[in-house]
Amino acid sequence: MNKRKNTRSQVWPDTKATIKVAESYGGSSRSRIKITGNVQNLGSNGFFIETDEIVPIPSQADIIISFDPESKSPGLTIQATGETVHISKGGIGIRFTNIDLNKLQKCIIGKMNKLDEETKYKLTGV
Repeated sequence: MNKRKNTRSQVWPDTKATIKVAESYGGSSRSRIKITGNVQNLGSNGFFIETDEIVPIPSQADIIISFDPESKSPGLTIQATGETVHISKGGIGIRFTNIDLNKLQKCIIGKMNKLDEETKYKLTGV
Protein backbone atom coordinates (compact mmCIF):
# COMPACT_ATOMS: atom_id res chain seq x y z
CA MET A 1 0.00 0.00 0.00
CA ASN A 2 1.32 3.43 -0.97
CA LYS A 3 1.16 5.83 1.98
CA ARG A 4 2.69 8.70 0.02
CA LYS A 5 0.52 11.86 -0.08
CA ASN A 6 2.37 13.51 -2.96
CA THR A 7 3.41 12.21 -6.35
CA ARG A 8 7.00 11.34 -7.13
CA SER A 9 8.33 10.97 -10.66
CA GLN A 10 11.19 8.98 -12.08
CA VAL A 11 14.24 11.07 -12.95
CA TRP A 12 17.09 10.74 -15.41
CA PRO A 13 19.32 7.69 -14.82
CA ASP A 14 22.39 9.85 -14.15
CA THR A 15 20.71 11.88 -11.35
CA LYS A 16 22.70 11.33 -8.16
CA ALA A 17 22.25 12.33 -4.55
CA THR A 18 24.64 12.52 -1.65
CA ILE A 19 23.21 12.42 1.84
CA LYS A 20 24.94 12.88 5.16
CA VAL A 21 23.23 11.55 8.28
CA ALA A 22 24.39 11.29 11.89
CA GLU A 23 25.07 7.79 13.16
CA SER A 24 22.77 6.77 16.01
CA TYR A 25 25.61 5.41 18.07
CA GLY A 26 28.86 6.87 19.29
CA GLY A 27 30.00 9.35 21.87
CA SER A 28 29.13 12.99 22.31
CA SER A 29 30.57 13.93 18.93
CA ARG A 30 28.30 12.12 16.50
CA SER A 31 29.98 10.87 13.38
CA ARG A 32 28.28 11.28 10.02
CA ILE A 33 27.54 8.67 7.37
CA LYS A 34 27.97 9.87 3.79
CA ILE A 35 26.06 7.97 1.11
CA THR A 36 25.98 8.59 -2.63
CA GLY A 37 23.54 6.84 -4.92
CA ASN A 38 21.19 7.16 -7.86
CA VAL A 39 17.92 8.98 -7.35
CA GLN A 40 15.12 6.60 -8.29
CA ASN A 41 12.24 9.05 -7.96
CA LEU A 42 11.72 12.62 -6.85
CA GLY A 43 8.85 14.88 -5.83
CA SER A 44 8.35 18.21 -4.13
CA ASN A 45 8.22 16.50 -0.71
CA GLY A 46 10.99 13.93 -1.01
CA PHE A 47 12.92 11.33 -2.96
CA PHE A 48 14.23 7.78 -2.91
CA ILE A 49 17.97 7.11 -3.16
CA GLU A 50 19.16 3.69 -4.28
CA THR A 51 21.69 2.23 -1.85
CA ASP A 52 22.49 -0.85 0.20
CA GLU A 53 23.56 1.32 3.15
CA ILE A 54 21.58 1.32 6.38
CA VAL A 55 20.82 4.54 8.23
CA PRO A 56 18.79 5.36 11.34
CA ILE A 57 15.07 6.08 10.87
CA PRO A 58 14.22 8.86 11.54
CA SER A 59 17.40 10.82 11.07
CA GLN A 60 18.20 14.31 9.83
CA ALA A 61 19.95 14.41 6.45
CA ASP A 62 21.94 17.02 4.58
CA ILE A 63 21.26 16.48 0.87
CA ILE A 64 22.87 17.38 -2.44
CA ILE A 65 21.08 16.33 -5.63
CA SER A 66 22.93 16.61 -8.91
CA PHE A 67 20.95 16.29 -12.13
CA ASP A 68 24.14 16.15 -14.21
CA PRO A 69 27.06 14.95 -12.05
CA GLU A 70 29.56 14.83 -14.92
CA SER A 71 29.16 18.52 -15.76
CA LYS A 72 29.36 19.63 -12.11
CA SER A 73 27.20 22.59 -13.13
CA PRO A 74 25.92 24.55 -10.12
CA GLY A 75 22.74 25.25 -12.12
CA LEU A 76 21.97 21.53 -12.12
CA THR A 77 22.63 20.92 -8.42
CA ILE A 78 20.45 21.64 -5.40
CA GLN A 79 21.06 21.43 -1.67
CA ALA A 80 18.35 20.60 0.83
CA THR A 81 17.73 19.08 4.23
CA GLY A 82 15.46 16.19 5.03
CA GLU A 83 14.58 13.33 7.28
CA THR A 84 14.99 9.64 6.59
CA VAL A 85 11.52 8.09 6.71
CA HIS A 86 11.80 4.70 5.04
CA ILE A 87 14.46 2.09 4.46
CA SER A 88 14.17 -0.97 2.26
CA LYS A 89 16.43 -3.48 0.55
CA GLY A 90 16.73 -1.10 -2.42
CA GLY A 91 17.38 2.19 -0.69
CA ILE A 92 16.24 5.03 1.53
CA GLY A 93 13.17 7.26 1.37
CA ILE A 94 13.76 10.83 2.45
CA ARG A 95 11.21 13.57 3.14
CA PHE A 96 12.40 17.13 2.55
CA THR A 97 12.30 19.42 5.57
CA ASN A 98 13.80 22.36 3.68
CA ILE A 99 14.16 22.74 -0.09
CA ASP A 100 13.96 25.68 -2.48
CA LEU A 101 11.24 24.50 -4.87
CA ASN A 102 12.03 27.32 -7.33
CA LYS A 103 15.64 26.14 -7.51
CA LEU A 104 14.46 22.53 -7.90
CA GLN A 105 12.25 23.58 -10.82
CA LYS A 106 15.16 25.48 -12.41
CA CYS A 107 17.39 22.41 -12.08
CA ILE A 108 14.81 20.21 -13.79
CA ILE A 109 14.25 22.73 -16.60
CA GLY A 110 18.02 23.17 -16.95
CA LYS A 111 18.47 19.41 -17.35
CA MET A 112 15.70 19.25 -19.96
CA ASN A 113 17.24 22.16 -21.90
CA LYS A 114 20.68 20.54 -21.76
CA LEU A 115 19.31 17.28 -23.13
CA ASP A 116 17.43 19.18 -25.85
CA GLU A 117 20.65 20.94 -26.90
CA GLU A 118 22.57 17.66 -26.93
CA THR A 119 19.88 16.10 -29.13
CA LYS A 120 20.00 19.03 -31.57
CA TYR A 121 23.79 18.77 -31.76
CA LYS A 122 23.65 15.06 -32.49
CA LEU A 123 21.02 15.55 -35.21
CA THR A 124 22.67 18.52 -36.94
CA GLY A 125 26.32 18.02 -36.03
CA VAL A 126 26.56 21.76 -35.27
